[in-house]
Amino acid sequence: MSDKTAAPQVYGADEINAVVLDPGSYTTQAGYAGYDQPSIVTPSYYGIHTNSESGETTKVFDENLLFSRPKDGAEIRSLVSDNLVIDWDGAMDQYRYLFQQLEINPREQPLLLTESTMNSYKNKIKAMEFFLEEEQFCAFYSVKQPTCVSFAHGRPNCLVVDIGHDLTTATPVIDGLCLRNQVRGTKYAGAYLNQQLRQFLKSKAVDYSAPFMVKKKEGVYWENNQTKPIFETISNIDNIHPSVRDFSYLRTLREMKELLLECCTDDELTLPADAEKELDSERTRWFELPSGLNVPFTAYERHKISNSVFNPSDTLCDVVENWENPYDGNIINTIGTKNDLTSKEYVPLRRAKKTEDEENNNGNAGKDENSQNPSNDSNTKDNGAILKHEKNDSSVGVTDLIQNVLENLDIDLKPQLANNIVLTGSTTLIPRLNERLNNELSLLNPSLKIRVHSAGNTTERKYASWIGGSILSSLGTFHQLWVSKAEYDDVGPDQLIVNRFR
Repeated sequence: MSDKTAAPQVYGADEINAVVLDPGSYTTQAGYAGYDQPSIVTPSYYGIHTNSESGETTKVFDENLLFSRPKDGAEIRSLVSDNLVIDWDGAMDQYRYLFQQLEINPREQPLLLTESTMNSYKNKIKAMEFFLEEEQFCAFYSVKQPTCVSFAHGRPNCLVVDIGHDLTTATPVIDGLCLRNQVRGTKYAGAYLNQQLRQFLKSKAVDYSAPFMVKKKEGVYWENNQTKPIFETISNIDNIHPSVRDFSYLRTLREMKELLLECCTDDELTLPADAEKELDSERTRWFELPSGLNVPFTAYERHKISNSVFNPSDTLCDVVENWENPYDGNIINTIGTKNDLTSKEYVPLRRAKKTEDEENNNGNAGKDENSQNPSNDSNTKDNGAILKHEKNDSSVGVTDLIQNVLENLDIDLKPQLANNIVLTGSTTLIPRLNERLNNELSLLNPSLKIRVHSAGNTTERKYASWIGGSILSSLGTFHQLWVSKAEYDDVGPDQLIVNRFR
C-alpha cells in the first residue's frame, strides 16, 4: 500500500460511537457499535404515494405504516434484491430515515456498512459517494457480510453458510477475509419455500386477504376446496395496489414458514396412505389466516416443503413458479468476477504438492495443454466446478453447494473449514435443518471431521452479520481501517476500492 493511501490512525473505538448498517434482502438492520443487537430492524421495502392533485410524491419507511391500511394508489417497492441494492434513490431516503431515528450526527460518528460478497463496483462507488459526500460522515468502512458473521461467532477461519430470503451462499473465510473466487450460491432459499407455501394454499382454493382488509371475522376450519372464510371486509379496497397485498402476503408466508416447517431425513418422509386420517393426526398443524380460515398442514407436507432446501428438484408441487427451469435457482459461479480486477484477492499460503508419480504421468501432457490453451490458469479448477454443475440436470441443494466449496478448497484449508461450518440466516431456524446438514456432510466426507455451528439464540442467528459488524467496529485495532472524509477527497473512490475495500 502506498503512503498516499495509508489509513490515518485517528479513530479509536474508545473515542467514538460508530454506526453499523446491514442491508439485507428482506430486512435492514441499523444500530450503534458495541450493542448486542440492532436498534432498528425494518423491511427492505418502502411505500410510495403520489398525490393526484399536487403531484407530490411521499415515501413511507415506518414498518407499522407499511403493514397498515395504505392510501389509495400507494405502492410498495423493494430496495434490495439478491443482497444487492437495486433502488438507490429509495435506499438513500430509507437510510436518512434510520439515521434520524437513531439521532446520528454524521460529522462526529463513523459508519460501518456490511456488503454482499457479490457487491458490484458501481454499488461500492455509490455507497461511498452517499455516505461520505452527501451525508458527510467523518469516516466510513465497508466489510463483507460473511466476515462479520465469522467475527460474531469468534471463528476467523470458517465456512459461512447463509440461507437468507433470496439466496443461499457458502463463503470460505480465512483470517477474516472472504475467498471471493470460492463463493458459491443458489436461489433455493427462503423465497423458494415461500413460493411453495403460496402454491400449496392455492391448491386448497384459499384466497388471501390482508389483515387491514378484514373488518370482522369468524373462525372456520378448512375441510375441502369448497370451504370459504367468513369475514367482513372494509370499504374501498378496490384502489389498493397489488404490491401492497403481495407485501402483506409475504409477511404471512414468512410467519407460516417459521411456525410450521420442519426438516427430516428422506427415510422419514413417507406419503400417508390415508389422507383423511393424516388430517386428523396429532402431527397435523393448523395455521389461521387473517381472514379467520384455519388451514391444515400435515407432517408430510411440512417436511416435504422444508426438505426442498436439500432437494430443490423434489418439491410438494410439480413445478415451482419462477423456478421452472432447473438452472433458475443455480448461480454456481464465481460471483463478482466482473470486478475482481479492481480488488486484491486473498491467496492461501500454499498448495498441495503433487506426488512423484503424478509429476511423471502428467508433466509433459500438462505442458502441451497449457501451451495450447492459455486460459488454463489458477482459475481452471473453479471453472471446472462451474461446468460440472451447469451440465448437471438436477438442481443444487444446500448440501451439494457446501460440498462443491469443500472440494475446491486448498487441501490445507479443507479440514479446518469443514470443522467450522457456520450457519446463519432466518431460514436456518427451521427445526432439524442443522442436524440433517451435519449428517449428510459427514457421509460425503468420511475423512473429515464435520462440525456445523449455529447460534442458539434467534436474534443472533438472524442478525449475525450486524452483530459481527458491531463487534468488529468496536475493536481497538479497527481504528486504522477507517477511511476518513479527507482521505476520500484526496485519494478518490477508485483507489480506495482497490487498496482498502477488498
